[in-house]
Amino acid sequence: MRSELFGFFVSIALFALVTAAQGLDSAKIDQALGRSGQKTGDVYRVGFPRTDLQVTVAGVAIKPGLALGSWAAFSGPDANASVMGDL
Repeated sequence: MRSELFGFFVSIALFALVTAAQGLDSAKIDQALGRSGQKTGDVYRVGFPRTDLQVTVAGVAIKPGLALGSWAAFSGPDANASVMGDL
């Protein structure tokens, strides 16, 4: 009885660890934001380049990828994710 109870608690703990280790469902993030991102390690980053701006500095055109965009980075499991970005 004790070994069965111990096994039960160990399996619950392992299930929680495996679930937490699965990370984010990036497909849901892509669907919500309408664009895809890139995964690096445990972080999923989505960029938002500004294509509506025509910026020039001293006669030189600045491309949108050069600090004219925004981004959001997601980490953690689906149930307890955090986001950080520059919008």
